[in-house]
Amino acid sequence: MSAQSPEATLLIVDGANVVGSVPDGWWRDRRGAAERLRDRLARYAAEGVREAPGPLEIVLVLEGAARGVAAVPGVRIAEARGSGDDLIAELA
Repeated sequence: MSAQSPEATLLIVDGANVVGSVPDGWWRDRRGAAERLRDRLARYAAEGVREAPGPLEIVLVLEGAARGVAAVPGVRIAEARGSGDDLIAELA
């Protein structure tokens, strides 16, 4: 009998809302801001957060000028062709 890994909690992140919540100049480089967010999220994939212990399956939803960001271990990228909110609803 083989040991099974625990099922990961799905965490869907609205990249536009999270990046846009801090006025740090993100609007000058939306793709770069999305890459920085992706890298911060990757740290939580294995360990999780207080509200959701790891492992986490993290999906970062990107739209518009933020698209084109590559996935990294622990963070999958979902690119919205239109509204990011519509894609989030579809993923959920």
